[in-house]
Formats: sequence, structure tokens, C-alpha cells
Amino acid sequence: MNNQSDTPSITLESIVQRKLELREKLRAQQQVMADITREIFEPLEPAVNKGSAIMRAFNTGMAVFDGLMLGLKMMRKIRQSFRTKE
Repeated sequence: MNNQSDTPSITLESIVQRKLELREKLRAQQQVMADITREIFEPLEPAVNKGSAIMRAFNTGMAVFDGLMLGLKMMRKIRQSFRTKE
């Protein structure tokens, strides 16, 4: 009933080897995450011409405005949900 030949034998050496393999995978994943984070947050390259500088400023301003409007709408909805209807 209890056949131990079906289960692989786990030795201390196999545990150590598996631990080293997993550590190496973890280091590789951490390096990928660090590269992606660095790529996301790296400073923007300088504008090539005045037109692209103006467009970048306009896009940034629109993103800030859109975020503010979304925040105000959410605050209004939350306030409405807590008000009592009389």
C-alpha cells in the first residue's frame, strides 16, 4: 500500500541544487524588473525641435487636467453615496 518507489527520493543535495536554481531564476527576474523600472522612469530625451517640446508640454498638461477632473468626479460620486436622501 505504501510504495515508496513511486515517489522520487529527496536528498539534501537535491534540495541544495533546487535552491540554487531557484535563486538564479529569482536573480534573473529581479534584473528584468529593474531594467523595466529603469526604462519607465528614465528621464525624457530632450526635444528635437520646438514643436515637439510644445506638444510634450501640452500632453503633460492635458494628462494632469484629466486626472484632476477624474478625481473631482470620483469625489462627487462618493459624497453622493454617503448623503441621505430625504
